[in-house]
Amino acid sequence: MLIANGRKIKSYSTAFLSELPIKYLLHQAQKDQLSYGGLFSPLLRLLATHFPQLSLVDDWMDDQVFGDSCRHQTNINLSETYINEAFESIEVNPYKTGKILKAMLNKNPTEIWPFAEIFVKHVKSVLGEGVPRHMQELYREVWLRLNTVLPRCLWIMTINALLDMNSSAKAVTVTQENVLVDPLQVLRCDIRVFRCGPILKIILRILEASLAASRCQLSRH
Repeated sequence: MLIANGRKIKSYSTAFLSELPIKYLLHQAQKDQLSYGGLFSPLLRLLATHFPQLSLVDDWMDDQVFGDSCRHQTNINLSETYINEAFESIEVNPYKTGKILKAMLNKNPTEIWPFAEIFVKHVKSVLGEGVPRHMQELYREVWLRLNTVLPRCLWIMTINALLDMNSSAKAVTVTQENVLVDPLQVLRCDIRVFRCGPILKIILRILEASLAASRCQLSRH
């Protein structure tokens, strides 16, 4: 009908769509049913149809736990420098790292999103043998909190940060399009991931979402 009327159909790249906080906005509509009650259900159906990777049951259950408002006030002022220093000393001074991670957990997801890139950059430091399991669990909890804002951006950042630097993958930067074509790229990560339960759970969550997105993409062709 649109073509017959001479109207152009706009198409948007996967990269552009990944920058839209779709799931976060949907959660806001869910919280404010009085204002957006009529929009929530149809938007949820559209999400399940076009973005199945954003409508995984486990994701939504975790979002209810980790995507809530801040738990209590914290006096720590987060900064990239402070986060860098905390992760660089994670094995010798895990208390300092734990303090930062707990501070991130006590803030709203949108407040800590500006630090997502620096946070994910240090994911390999969490894989060290001398890192306490509690620190790894805290890292996963903060990751899940960030996952409520721009999940697809977070997934790609995490995949790239965990690439196995001993393989040929080191010269490649994974993109949204790459993962849609070959979701198993998610598993081409540092071998230590498979010995670290909390980080392995993150990778498996990304893999599940990537497989759902890939199936949806294939069904359209």
